[in-house]
Amino acid sequence: MIYENALELIGNTPVVKLKHLVQSENSELFVKLEGFNPGGSSKDRVAKRIIEFAEKNGQLKPNGTIVESSSGNLAIGLAMVAKMKGYKMICVVDPKISKVNLNLIKAFGAQVHMVEKADEHGNYLKTRLATAQLLERTIEGAYWPNQYNNPENPRAYMESLAREIHSDFQDTLDWIVCPVGTAGLITGVAAEMKKLSPSVKILAVDAVGSVIFGGQPGPRRLLGIGNAIVPGNLDKSLYDDVSYVNDADAFYITRQLVLQEGLLVGGSSGAAVCAALRLLDDLAEGQRVLAILPDRGDRYYSTIFSDEWMSQHDITLPTSIYKSISIN
Repeated sequence: MIYENALELIGNTPVVKLKHLVQSENSELFVKLEGFNPGGSSKDRVAKRIIEFAEKNGQLKPNGTIVESSSGNLAIGLAMVAKMKGYKMICVVDPKISKVNLNLIKAFGAQVHMVEKADEHGNYLKTRLATAQLLERTIEGAYWPNQYNNPENPRAYMESLAREIHSDFQDTLDWIVCPVGTAGLITGVAAEMKKLSPSVKILAVDAVGSVIFGGQPGPRRLLGIGNAIVPGNLDKSLYDDVSYVNDADAFYITRQLVLQEGLLVGGSSGAAVCAALRLLDDLAEGQRVLAILPDRGDRYYSTIFSDEWMSQHDITLPTSIYKSISIN
């Protein structure tokens, strides 16, 4: 198939059934591989949607500058879309960003603004957000999408990802498992799927150390899942249950997905599959579950897939995800 440009490649990502990690013979676990988007993650959908919405509403004018705080994936998606549409891009990042992501952002021609001030738990989000807001005020023609509170974030998934899921499964899914960061992904998918398939249930996956659902703040190495603030996109009424996953369990399953299923994905994807496997362990036989995997794993070669990095951060991988479920 021939496309006019890279933006036409966004969406219509594949679904794969897991064969080896699922213990039950009668239950099924599928994964939707958002890493097949051209920028490597589900955030490509958001980047295209919010930029085109801002263009239509006059918030972003020709030769303007897009400023956003991102741990990596949205920054890459925005940098890609900005380059294709002729805008400048400034990504506000922090020292936790991987070298791979940093280089990818620069490869698309975006500028990088690195913040240095962390909170008492080693998280940088509040500093990043304040910096993005300041840059928007001081740069003429700047536009800050503010993904945490932008309703176009969940709408991007309502009008694409959720409808793709329904097209593939109709009313045959029992649960959808989705990691939560900015809450755009889960809110968009849940809102639309509850309309299209009212019987489906939604499991929200949060990181240990995240405050999104009232958990205790703490250090965490997972990127793209969890938050130091409660995002404005969050809609707890749409989710049927919440599962917490710690760094070690998420990284263990991330590596197992490569070893056993041939799927190279990121840490938030490992967290989602970890939560899905635990969910299946608690459900009756014969359930069909879909986990949404936000990105691919090539950008985590120097972190999740590095034994040296694991050792540096005192992360010991478990031998089973069914033994360590504490959120304390």
